[in-house]
Amino acid sequence: MNISPVKKKIITLLFGLAILVLAANVIVAKIFHNRGYAKESGLSVGDVNKVFLHDLSSFGLKSEWIKKVKSKNAADVYSYQIILPKDLPIPVVLSEIYGSFYSSDMQIKSMEKAADGKTSVEVYMQNSLKLTAEFNYDNDIIRDAGNIGIIVFGLEDLNTKDLNTMIEFPQTFIATLVPSKSACKIIPDLAENRKEYAVLINDKISDIDYKLSYDFSTYRLKLAIRSIVADFPNAVFFLIDDNSKLYLSPAGEVIRDEFAKRNIKLLVQSALPEVLSGSNSEIKDSFKSKVEKIHLGNNKLIAIKADGFETLKPEIFSQIKIGYKFISPSAIIAANKDKE
Repeated sequence: MNISPVKKKIITLLFGLAILVLAANVIVAKIFHNRGYAKESGLSVGDVNKVFLHDLSSFGLKSEWIKKVKSKNAADVYSYQIILPKDLPIPVVLSEIYGSFYSSDMQIKSMEKAADGKTSVEVYMQNSLKLTAEFNYDNDIIRDAGNIGIIVFGLEDLNTKDLNTMIEFPQTFIATLVPSKSACKIIPDLAENRKEYAVLINDKISDIDYKLSYDFSTYRLKLAIRSIVADFPNAVFFLIDDNSKLYLSPAGEVIRDEFAKRNIKLLVQSALPEVLSGSNSEIKDSFKSKVEKIHLGNNKLIAIKADGFETLKPEIFSQIKIGYKFISPSAIIAANKDKE
């Protein structure tokens, strides 16, 4: 398809705005979907309408926000008036539509009609108008989606490639790190990518500087705790596996006392959500089930394993598109403490 320089600039601008405001959505559309519904020629007007409505539904819009109106053009032209919540930029929606209708016999024209963002869109097939829509914002509408905080376990067990991919993931999360020298090396990369970390104390600590065991002397336990606190100074919280031998032994009391002396509250792992587990399909289903229960104004923590995170990426991006916000888990934990 020959695209005019002006049209190229418009498309570039739309995608640029989309990336700035909701980068993850555009990324997932490219990586996971790459739909091209309308790449095949010979689509009926009804097919064009279905693809258009499908794109709108992927953003979690309520049916009453999409009003079908009488076309000012030919009788067989579908026409809509659509209102969007302020947290969903019109360019983001248009980028989705452009991605669906890009083909040799499909053309889209869009024009911003007012300074407040009101935009008209026309969809043509073989130079014949098939659908028109007018998009506008409404300050009084909000999508029914809450806030989610992701806590990741086992980050340090990933290979270098998967670790870097995980850390560079655009959404925030807390990485729970078992104390080790290799875990210390991850911290600067986490900070650079605006990720937080927590420290998990359990029976699996093997590094001699941080190792804690139920049969260690009080002196040795104190030395290890001093090293852990010193080498992980920016941990958002410290966590202990309350099913571990360490916690259930007399050493557990020593550890709790040492953290208390430093005014550090030691959380028990059972206080956090259970880590999603099972097959890829089971993890996806469990994640979706939990998210569906989070409504506007609700905050929820979800715990996952790092090695299963790749499976959930498409689901996370899909939830972002329909309005869910992935926020700092520490903010949710702090908010829950305030309610106690």
